[in-house]
Amino acid sequence: MKFIFETELLDYLEKNAYSAAFSDILDEMDYRYQVVSPHTRILPLKQDTVVIGRAVTLLNENDGNKVEPYETVIECIDSLKPDSILVTTGTQRFTTGIMGELTATALHVRKSRGAIVNGYTRDAKKIIKMNFPTFALGSSPIDTTGRVRVVDYNIPITIGGVKISPGNLVFADMDGIIVIPEAIEKEVIDEVIKRISTENVVRKELSEGKSMAEVWSKHHVL
Repeated sequence: MKFIFETELLDYLEKNAYSAAFSDILDEMDYRYQVVSPHTRILPLKQDTVVIGRAVTLLNENDGNKVEPYETVIECIDSLKPDSILVTTGTQRFTTGIMGELTATALHVRKSRGAIVNGYTRDAKKIIKMNFPTFALGSSPIDTTGRVRVVDYNIPITIGGVKISPGNLVFADMDGIIVIPEAIEKEVIDEVIKRISTENVVRKELSEGKSMAEVWSKHHVL
């Protein structure tokens, strides 16, 4: 299966792939620590959300200064390219919402594919209504002004034990968040596409009544 533009490939994966397929392929390639720990409890605001794109990273830290509280985040958002995913975290867990509906609107206009928030978001109801793919710990109405601010962007960050570098492909669904190393990106995607096809056959054979032993012996996929 060939794709002329990366957007077409990402659209295909967003529609057909799932985190377990990525995790299994990465395991088989001996990259066994590319899944953000489920203990982080980062979940989609809307349960059936699936997203894949290239990471643009943001780092937040405590800051009581109310002067120009959004300078760095504005610079980051205004520089975004299509097919990005905003991945934002903090030097610690904050009670503030470190993303909100207005940011989601700006991301959507710039053709960002979604956001992954290692923290809380504001305006969750509005983000869900606008159908912007967002993963977070939950929601909080508390503003960042005078409490927290973005201090840097497009730098390596770590979430749930996994390093995320700017430009990394990140896949997320209700089961988990996968970070794909740049060095093996093409090979992983090729194998995931094959795995999707194989599992479709396995699913069909199991639904037709074939035994698990027979299916496993034939495909070595369960």
